[in-house]
Amino acid sequence: MSATVSWSIGIDVGGTYVDVVAVDGAGRYLRRKIPRIDADPALSVLAALDDALQAMAIEPATVGRVVHGSTLVTNMLLERKAPPVAVVTNRGFADLLLVGRQNRSDLYTLTPTPQTPQALFPDALRFEIAGRCAANGVEIEPLDPAALAALAQTIATSGVSAVAVCLLHAVRNPAHEIAVGQALTAAKPDLAISLSHVVDVASGEFERFLATALDAYVKPSSRQYLAALGSGLLARGLPQPLIVTSDAGLRKPAMVAERPLCLALAGPAAAMSGFHLQRTASDDQPAPCISVETGGTTTDIGLIEHGDIVCGRKIEIGGLSVSLRATDILSVPVGGGSIVQVNQAGALRLGPQSMGSQPGPAAYGRGGTLPTLTDALLVLNRLPTMLAGGLALDVAVARQAMHGIAGALGCDIEAAAAAVVAAAAATIAEGVKAHAYRHGIDPTGARLIAGGGGGGQHAAEVAELLGSDCVLIPADAGVVSALGCLAAPETAAVECALDLGLDTAKWPAVMAAVQAITAQATPQAGITWSLEAVYQGQSSPLEFSFHPERDDVTALAQRFDQAHERVRGHAFARTVHLLRLRGQWTTRSAALQATMPASATAAVPDRSGPASLFTETTSLWVPAGWQCRQAADGSLQMLRTGQIQAPLHALKGAA
Repeated sequence: MSATVSWSIGIDVGGTYVDVVAVDGAGRYLRRKIPRIDADPALSVLAALDDALQAMAIEPATVGRVVHGSTLVTNMLLERKAPPVAVVTNRGFADLLLVGRQNRSDLYTLTPTPQTPQALFPDALRFEIAGRCAANGVEIEPLDPAALAALAQTIATSGVSAVAVCLLHAVRNPAHEIAVGQALTAAKPDLAISLSHVVDVASGEFERFLATALDAYVKPSSRQYLAALGSGLLARGLPQPLIVTSDAGLRKPAMVAERPLCLALAGPAAAMSGFHLQRTASDDQPAPCISVETGGTTTDIGLIEHGDIVCGRKIEIGGLSVSLRATDILSVPVGGGSIVQVNQAGALRLGPQSMGSQPGPAAYGRGGTLPTLTDALLVLNRLPTMLAGGLALDVAVARQAMHGIAGALGCDIEAAAAAVVAAAAATIAEGVKAHAYRHGIDPTGARLIAGGGGGGQHAAEVAELLGSDCVLIPADAGVVSALGCLAAPETAAVECALDLGLDTAKWPAVMAAVQAITAQATPQAGITWSLEAVYQGQSSPLEFSFHPERDDVTALAQRFDQAHERVRGHAFARTVHLLRLRGQWTTRSAALQATMPASATAAVPDRSGPASLFTETTSLWVPAGWQCRQAADGSLQMLRTGQIQAPLHALKGAA
């Protein structure tokens, strides 16, 4: 008799832990945090999965779905240890990636640092080729087949494993890029090739070229990782995984392998999907929600508005500004491993350097000696002496690490630790304000939801600085990313460049693009539409909703004006220029219901601050003047004393 397929497993890899969540059709819910012990990410996932399945008593044959979130590409872009890639571009444009937009982020630096690190695509690996298409897509100079073949052979013997093909105006006419890609494949079939018109359909050559070069940069390692993960799951009798992407959707491994840059913010996106699961299912217009997830290196701040995760078109990662559709996350350098320093002026500084998980904070006892935020929290008795997965913390070592900070500040160790924790809360609060106001959201009227291993430690203090009275902690907040893997929908999207003025004469071209995208949708799929636009002469677009079945030119112009005024504070009496059309269709799994079983989380007693509370997967701090209560679904709510007037609602109904 064959086993019943019932389990869905979400697995998320961070710097310190691998988190696993499993749910089945009968409502069973299991979770586990496993310390990461292997530097190889694929082996870490597989080893943790073996551990979890054994501990949870789950037979592989009963697993029908595996969903995975990873920081592999994020770490590659931050660490930049991968081999360089070749870039093929038009004659005369080999230096475009280095020239960039000539933005000066630091006005007082006489010699600004280039926007892109030259080591990723050095001079010797940037190749030019004759042939050109005009801005309207018309070919004005054909490719020379003999020159193209010679170039392909040169690249094939150069030792590179990846190539970015970045030709001018390829979004208007991709024929030249396709021909270059075919020639490279013919010369060396195992080359990883990224074509700019596939990576990004929008105009803006530098932004598209950079995204394409980075896509090629991470492609060989990403393919190797996905192949190792897939074969490891197959050997264990488990299904092939679905992969969480930067926009909090799911893709099949083959799709991700073709465009791996889509994983650049996959880790934070998985967490946002978990937070989104907690939002109200009954309110037609739920209040905006601000999520705060604190890990080992950063605190990721995200937004949920009108019931949807807020996404953007540009991410900042490792000093790079990359054109990529992703959950709009602001990362501030506050995490458990953030290093504490006192500078020559006597000012306390937290981060951005981090001890990571190896060797980690001094309290880990793995050889780290520099003081960190974790050490400060432990000195203040705000952490348990044993973290999830049996990771022990040494209070004496933490105090010794903080001794130098106390001396530099001229106070005792406890006061120094309190100053460090206050600095962490202030940094997070300023990040929340900046991110929320940038999107036209007043943080005092938004709901703050905290997760990750350290989000609950700082959330109430951050709320005080924001002028907010309520903090929501999801059940099992410490594994919110793994939970979010299961909550994320499987998505597919098609985009096309428009470059059209919004007027009646151009409207047929817009509707023709709609029809072209609709033809590619899966049967019975409902499509969600959006447009990107600017006022004529602007360079920073805004995305807004589009309803082809009922919208017209007037309705779209009004909607763009409203969006511009809400986000940027004003609207212009100018022509609206359409840049991009996007159609997305979504399939949600029935494996995870909107509410987890109440029995999944152990009961937490009501507490008034100051108090520390520890659950199986996370810890939180209830400051003086605050009270913490548990909802029926296992979630926690921290409220300022005096604000608790009505019965506590479940987090599902409150956020």
